[in-house]
Amino acid sequence: MTAYTPPSPGSKIIIVGGGCFGLSTAHALSLKKKYDIWVFDRLPIPATDAASTDINKIVRMDYADDTLYLQLMLEGMPIWRQWNKERAAEGLGPVYNETGVLFFGSNGKFSDYEKKSIKSITEAGYGHVIEHLPTPKSITDKYPQFKEAVENGYDIAYLNKDGGWCNSAEAVKHIYNKCIKNGVQFVLGPDKGTFEKFQEKPGSSGVKEVVGIVTKDKKVHYADRVIMATGSWTPGLVDISTQCIATGQVVAQFQPPQSLITSLKNQPVWCTDVSRTGYYGFPVNEGGRMKVARHATGYIAPRLQDNVSVPRTQVTHSGDTIPVGALKHMRTFLNGFLPQTSSLDVVYSRICWYSDSIDGGFVISPHPEYKNLIVASGDSGHAMK
Repeated sequence: MTAYTPPSPGSKIIIVGGGCFGLSTAHALSLKKKYDIWVFDRLPIPATDAASTDINKIVRMDYADDTLYLQLMLEGMPIWRQWNKERAAEGLGPVYNETGVLFFGSNGKFSDYEKKSIKSITEAGYGHVIEHLPTPKSITDKYPQFKEAVENGYDIAYLNKDGGWCNSAEAVKHIYNKCIKNGVQFVLGPDKGTFEKFQEKPGSSGVKEVVGIVTKDKKVHYADRVIMATGSWTPGLVDISTQCIATGQVVAQFQPPQSLITSLKNQPVWCTDVSRTGYYGFPVNEGGRMKVARHATGYIAPRLQDNVSVPRTQVTHSGDTIPVGALKHMRTFLNGFLPQTSSLDVVYSRICWYSDSIDGGFVISPHPEYKNLIVASGDSGHAMK
């Protein structure tokens, strides 16, 4: 296997995709101050149907025994706090809200996920951020709003105090502005910013040599390195074998009345025996919205020509919401966990498209069949933090 060689100083780098992978890559490269960096996206940033464009995402370090992502989060946490300081200096609200993340077990037991998370965090020297809530009373004394959940079997929990949620759409805007200040160039729009195909070096044999991209307006944009940071669209744009698949996950938002908002005061992010149920949710945000979501096997949308799953979003299908079966499943779950939500109307819902990898890990690698091409995908629903 040939060792990877970074591009030489002065190289032009094209990044396709302006979501959290693309922008964080662009920003990191811009700090080196030695590359000509260009980002292409088919929509203004933040793209409305990107997974990263949302009212909130969980910021957590709890990854069972996968300590790589624990360490990445330990590195990332100070940066979230720094961004809050940057925004405060500009008169803007925070992008990170450190409410803590509450992990529930059920019937007096944690799953392996919670057990391994506690162990890994403690062994990393951060056991002090874990607050154990080992009895029903310990949970309801701290969080009386979960009284019914405890009565229905979610009766053991722990709180990770170093965690919470980020306003993900605002975070994307924040790093977008940082990229602009650092000289990153952006080409956005349904024609000039939309990737259509790779521009390959004529006559290349064996490993194909990528020398740029062609956009929907038929213009060729040459580059020394191309990075595909196209999220759940990636498998439909470049052959990545079976590394990733686009899966649709259910998201719903409620707008509780003021009386319920008051009773839910000081609520943390919650994950409800998440390795079994898949459900998690957030405190009411500054706009009065409460989001609940589920990460499960998910839905797929295979295209006819090759059966590759490609996202179907509200950009092209504005009337799409979520399948009625998924809504019923969520209502049933919430009736046993947060029955206060039973009478609430869903004010917004969507299928949020993830790039799920085969092992839940990020897929960031030079492409083995294309010279000068890097793939950065496989968010698997946990990249935003």
